[in-house]
Amino acid sequence: MFEGHSALDVGVLDGVLYAVGGHDGVNVHRSVEAYRPSTGDWTTVAEINLCRRKTGVAVLGGLLYVVGGYDGHSVLDSVECYDPKTNRWAIVKASMNVP
Repeated sequence: MFEGHSALDVGVLDGVLYAVGGHDGVNVHRSVEAYRPSTGDWTTVAEINLCRRKTGVAVLGGLLYVVGGYDGHSVLDSVECYDPKTNRWAIVKASMNVP
């Protein structure tokens, strides 16, 4: 990885491991890095829309979903979706109940 983060989350889509968000000890991040085991290379991809750490990550239908988490100030009830074909994140029109 390019930057050291804690509380980041990972998901695997099409053989690529995506490391999403996280915390560097001071700030919560929007960064996303992709690791390709076939080449051993890390690359950056499009950032998520909201700073997040401690999220849920899932893969469904060729898309990577990031759910909830914490932005450094509040618990998030939002969902974002990444399409690797377009290298874009979108906010999903769904929300969760949070404490």
